[in-house]
Amino acid sequence: MKNEKTKNILIIVGVVAFCALFVLAVLMYDKLSGNFSQKSPEKGDVNTQVILADDFKVYDSDGNAVRLSDKIGKPVVVNFWATWCGPCRSEMPVFDAAYKEYGDEVEFMMVNLTDGYNDIPEKVAEFVDANGYSFPIYHDLEQNAARVYSVYSIPMTLFVNADGSLYDTVIGAMNEKSFMVRLEAIMK
Repeated sequence: MKNEKTKNILIIVGVVAFCALFVLAVLMYDKLSGNFSQKSPEKGDVNTQVILADDFKVYDSDGNAVRLSDKIGKPVVVNFWATWCGPCRSEMPVFDAAYKEYGDEVEFMMVNLTDGYNDIPEKVAEFVDANGYSFPIYHDLEQNAARVYSVYSIPMTLFVNADGSLYDTVIGAMNEKSFMVRLEAIMK
């Protein structure tokens, strides 16, 4: 009889402990999940935290220093590329067409990872001329931009809103549709 009573008490204690843990887990889930989820946009409770794009310095084709922050006020597309990069070359016609159509509304910064060996300003200029590209070229002579954005794979493209906030970063070549979705988003 005593063993059965002890057994029943242990079962009751186990059930109470399980229920207490379950209630605690539900309460903690509700509390923690509120920190990571966004509310419905229809209710106006969207997370509005802005992440500003980090500034960097590159050089234009005339050797003048240019900063990303110089371009803020308009949306900015920053593309990191090199002449020897096949995927970079594959997406350049998309960038050039977009620059020709939207160049008055959007700043384009085609940042060549000018390393002094494979890509030098003269070689880059020849490549751009030979392909008939009209977008502005910038040279990352000091690898400042590459360091700031930890560029480890190219092409890499940043989409920056007119207020200087970073909208999106894409690593790898984009097709026209993927590019245009992001371009239209920063132009709103």
